[in-house]
Amino acid sequence: MPVSIIQKSTAKIAFAGEIRHSKLIDVFTDASISGLTGILKLKVTWNEYYFYFSKGSLIYSSNSKKTMDKTVIDIIKYSGFISREKLVKCEKEKSKAMKTILEMLIDEGFVSMLLYSKVISLAMRTNVINAMLETDGHYSFEIKSKIDPVHGVRPILVSQLNPVSMLIEENRAAVKEVADSLYSEIDKCTGLTYLKPNQSFIHNAITSESDYLKFFSVAVTDFIEKKWSFPGFFLKDKLLNSIAIYTFRTLVAIGLCAFIYLALMTKTFDLKNEEISGKDFYFIRGKLSESLEKFQSAEKQNGVKPHESKGNPEKSKNSKK
Repeated sequence: MPVSIIQKSTAKIAFAGEIRHSKLIDVFTDASISGLTGILKLKVTWNEYYFYFSKGSLIYSSNSKKTMDKTVIDIIKYSGFISREKLVKCEKEKSKAMKTILEMLIDEGFVSMLLYSKVISLAMRTNVINAMLETDGHYSFEIKSKIDPVHGVRPILVSQLNPVSMLIEENRAAVKEVADSLYSEIDKCTGLTYLKPNQSFIHNAITSESDYLKFFSVAVTDFIEKKWSFPGFFLKDKLLNSIAIYTFRTLVAIGLCAFIYLALMTKTFDLKNEEISGKDFYFIRGKLSESLEKFQSAEKQNGVKPHESKGNPEKSKNSKK
């Protein structure tokens, strides 16, 4: 989902630095306290995050690795609120209607505006949490004159990010495991009312009445205390999907390499169409002359005249007479 940015003047950088020297929560706090309007860019090794601020309030977030529409579709798909048949139907008809699959789901009434607002706000927050888990990268805040909010997205107060930041400092591994397993089902759940087993973590988050950042912080705390868990490592849906995807890619790569090898090593033999030059003509004539001389010499040695032959019809007639 793009945001509307109004900027007429030359870009101005308010501040910049490295994440290894300061935490991202401190950067968010500086932008919030200063009441800045603009885009905070965080460039890491394999991705680039964008955080949109309006008067110090974090109103939107995205990244270059995965579009927000794709994230929203994945959340809707793996949360179980939309059946596969409905997704396939919208996928087939989107090209005819000249719309995205998300627009088709909303127009067909499969996704209500309330569900859309929850999902896109949740997607924004998951993006912020993933960025906070980064340990190395360069950030810069570019001042803009105005940024219009995205419809349906609930802004984030920077103070809401403090519990997540503290959890990352205390147990980064647990936060990362939960953040990477949003589409996995809850396996064991003991004495917790806000989590339902045999449902994906993201499904539980959407059905919860609390904000996702609070829900995530409480869930990670209980996860560290082993009050609930995901299925075994080799049973996680994400792992199985990744194995299937990379196996398919490997087979495609092997097939492509084999095709290229055969294409390069197989030679096509074409007949050469060469013109006969004058040198070739004189060479052939010389060879014929040489062969004729040898033939005549052989006949003389055998006592046969050059113009006679054993099968001469004239000689046969004379002998009969």
